[in-house]
Amino acid sequence: MAGCTLTPIYGGANAANASLALSYAEPETRLEQVVYRTLSDRLGPNVAGAPQFSAQVSSNTTRIGLSSISGPITENQLTITITYLVIDDGMSLAGGARSATAGYRTTGQIVADDAARTAAEEQAAKAAAETVRLALLADLQTR
Repeated sequence: MAGCTLTPIYGGANAANASLALSYAEPETRLEQVVYRTLSDRLGPNVAGAPQFSAQVSSNTTRIGLSSISGPITENQLTITITYLVIDDGMSLAGGARSATAGYRTTGQIVADDAARTAAEEQAAKAAAETVRLALLADLQTR
């Protein structure tokens, strides 16, 4: 067992601990703040003069299930989409869109429903930010 180690499936150990020099735009929404914080935690802090990363985050909620009869519990699926761009001296270095989903339930209790939606938004935003991180590593590490 001494020779057994855990490594990421994609990208090896370097992708798990890789950093990039980026400056992050100011977040305009709470979800953008979650995305920027997640990326800065994984890629490294804001670096003045580095290429600027900016993102727009949108969310979409759909009701899931087979029945159209409303009941006390409603299943929902929330999709977060991050549209991002990395610019250096007016030139686009990387860009794209990544999405992630999270499910949550509502019961008709306003406070609990809001808390469930907020938790699902954060979960999906962090998952989508992780896919953006991997895309940035693929696009920018070779430069």
